[in-house]
Amino acid sequence: MAKSKRKKLTEALDDLCRKIVRSIYEDTCAIHGHKVYGSNSHTCHVIPKGNGASWRRFNLQNLFLACMKGHDWWHRNPTESAAWFKLKWPWRDEYLEKYRNGRPAKISTPEMVELVEKYKVKLEELQREAKNG
Repeated sequence: MAKSKRKKLTEALDDLCRKIVRSIYEDTCAIHGHKVYGSNSHTCHVIPKGNGASWRRFNLQNLFLACMKGHDWWHRNPTESAAWFKLKWPWRDEYLEKYRNGRPAKISTPEMVELVEKYKVKLEELQREAKNG
């Protein structure tokens, strides 16, 4: 069965988000501060992404990089991890308030198409910056 356009866009955005987050964090776990690669490199959502495609799922302010152990800690200790995030990034925590308590974060297919293009450009810029040091 062929994938729907929305499914393809979701997969493309998930992949772009993962690559962008790894680039932003320079393959370093935000929680423990050590380098992470391959299956030990996890893109974490601050506010749960929910089912299907949503702004929460693809919002770069809602994502950070962690190792497997850090990602596990994040999910097992919601009160402690929320306090850690708020202390580390208070401006991001305040920004993400709009997604808390299950507030809708629907994203339309045309918005997804636009975001794919925007994130392709962002990834290229990050890769160029990394190359130029």
